[in-house]
Amino acid sequence: MKRIYWIAGILLGGLLFWGVFFFPVAVSKKVEVPYSMFRCGEQLNNPEAWKRWYFPFTGEETITTSKDKNKIQTRDYSLAVSAITMYSAVLEAGYKKKKKFFSFAALTDTSDVTVSDITLSYSTTLFRKWFAKTKLEKNAEKSLENLKDYMTDTRRFYGFEIQRVTVEDTAFLFMRKVVPLTERREATRKIYEKLIAYAENKKAGYNGTRIYYTLKSGNEITIFASIGVTNPGQTKPGEEVQYKRMPYGKNLLVTIYQGPFSGSEKAFKALEAFKKDHNLSSMAIPFQKFMSDGYDFADDQAVQLKVYYPVF
Repeated sequence: MKRIYWIAGILLGGLLFWGVFFFPVAVSKKVEVPYSMFRCGEQLNNPEAWKRWYFPFTGEETITTSKDKNKIQTRDYSLAVSAITMYSAVLEAGYKKKKKFFSFAALTDTSDVTVSDITLSYSTTLFRKWFAKTKLEKNAEKSLENLKDYMTDTRRFYGFEIQRVTVEDTAFLFMRKVVPLTERREATRKIYEKLIAYAENKKAGYNGTRIYYTLKSGNEITIFASIGVTNPGQTKPGEEVQYKRMPYGKNLLVTIYQGPFSGSEKAFKALEAFKKDHNLSSMAIPFQKFMSDGYDFADDQAVQLKVYYPVF
């Protein structure tokens, strides 16, 4: 009888040993991000995007990309596409001669399509899960958290720190003019001179706020220019200068741009992308406030601007 117990104990111990060290178990980790499944999928199945969130490629300067664009690697690490869909990717991660597959998938809650769960799944053993995760497993889990941090950091994800604010300045003197592209700077100077002179003549109380936006069409450009005033009055329809009001307390997206004046379009594009990603609608045309002194800036002149996008 004792012999039977010994044999049973050995078999049970062997089974337990096999179960702990060799039996495959599934590991699943999940994070939530404020984006649609499609937007998440762009980060999961694009090797160029991996460089911005998958560890240890983030911040690495010596990354090479395969000719077929499906693999990135450094001296010791590699990451390659094994299978992809619009909303998921199975990635083959490598460290020296070791390889392992990791699945990343995005799923949107049907009650809010602008929020998604991104789930990391992979197979391991109980012993590794509890006590000895490999470098590749640690990197994948760290990358999932890094992906969340990256996608929720507007400076990293869009290139600009984007905030939501409400309208404060509400009264403006406004002018609009279409001129040849080559006359943009001179026309801008004349428009602001007219607005400031008009404000002084009408005792409108120019407060120093200068608002600006342009739309290009072929060889022409439409200039929208305003100055803030503290004592708004009335203007007649058809007058060159018009009083305008922004709806007080309404929502604005805002970011700060510093650099060459011509590069401010990048800030507008970032706000437009944020608006689209978060299912917001335009309330009016975007605009920028000059924080630097002046208003007739050369394209290569360094400026500081606040760029706004009215939304609801």
